[in-house]
Amino acid sequence: MSQPHYKIAFFDIDGTLADNELPQVMGIYARIPESARQALRKLKENGIEPVIATGRNYQAIHQLAEKLGVESVISSNGAHVVYQGKTLVTHRLGAEILTSIQQELTAQGLPYLVETPHQLYSSDLASLDNDGGVTDIASLAELGEFSQDVIQVICHSENSSQITLSLPEVKVEKVAPTVVDIHLAEVSKATGIHEILAQLAIPAAAALAFGDEENDFAMFETVGMPVAMGNAASALKEKAGHITSKVSEHGIWEACLALQLFEGEKWPSK
Repeated sequence: MSQPHYKIAFFDIDGTLADNELPQVMGIYARIPESARQALRKLKENGIEPVIATGRNYQAIHQLAEKLGVESVISSNGAHVVYQGKTLVTHRLGAEILTSIQQELTAQGLPYLVETPHQLYSSDLASLDNDGGVTDIASLAELGEFSQDVIQVICHSENSSQITLSLPEVKVEKVAPTVVDIHLAEVSKATGIHEILAQLAIPAAAALAFGDEENDFAMFETVGMPVAMGNAASALKEKAGHITSKVSEHGIWEACLALQLFEGEKWPSK
């Protein structure tokens, strides 16, 4: 049986491209192993376009994407999609839904970040725990007229799995052990994938996706070949067509070799 002809590959960042076991203060790019960086380059050389698909804000990762040679990005869990450097679609929360989210989070005593595609606003600047991806975070008081552009809300809590909202219009999605993202319920990394595939007029069977966390479920159910990292959640591994090693053990590179996406040798051990 011949190997499927893949055209595009979608990559989560945290825990997939970037090693979350390394100190966050290093920043995102420094936590991406050289094997993963080289794998993205070789994929492009072999006619497979790499796309970043992340829960992170576009402001936080567009320079990272440029460093990696990636021109297309699904950010904020599908709420903002950029293809070949141009905005393809933006899914806004709307002022009324945003106000309801803020009221419920405030009632629970939870600080949060509000996202527009190009700016982050914090309800409590003193509580920020930044890993270097964002260099300019404003006070929520400065949001003002830009409230109409909000696409997502981020909430940090030691008990993130217990954060719930009574709003059917939104989804509370765990993206890290202590972080949830709140966005329109109908929006996901999967909708972003469909929007890009429609732009390219190629089938989902020609796409791969690499991930490790719960917000990668929809992405895995969309593409022809879902690849789970060795450090992925057990439930995500059950949905994978291929399971590779941890990102720190050159999992991206090894998966590309195993799936015959490019020719090469096993990445040398340290």
